Amino acid sequence: MTSHLLLIEDDDIAAYVTCKLLESTGFTASVDVVRNAMEAMAYLACEGAYANRKSGNPVLILLDLKLPDLDGFELFKLIRSNPTLAAIPIFILSASNTDQDICRSVLLGVSKYLIKPLNTEEFRQEASKVVHAAPSIH
Repeated sequence: MTSHLLLIEDDDIAAYVTCKLLESTGFTASVDVVRNAMEAMAYLACEGAYANRKSGNPVLILLDLKLPDLDGFELFKLIRSNPTLAAIPIFILSASNTDQDICRSVLLGVSKYLIKPLNTEEFRQEASKVVHAAPSIH
């Protein structure tokens, strides 16, 4: 089974930049991009348009807070409520640097909160930790 990462991001430019940063970490597995919460849940459940995708959970989920159909924190809670998905590390990627959002992410148990525009070195270090700890990535 091939390891992969899920990026939940509705902005095409932000998704492109994030994918390029991931490449620079040495992450060679596939990066799948979905644009909203409904699409993310279908992807994770291998349903709908994703019924034929290779099964298996992503090694890491990168989640934008501002999605068109559901608040990123609400999606985070949905993912965490599913026992088969609960252990997947989730990084929040957000333009918000408010104490309220950062504290909320800590209270919810987010693996890492990264502020956009992403600090390239911090992102590389944090993503590399997860990528290199995951089985069958290289």
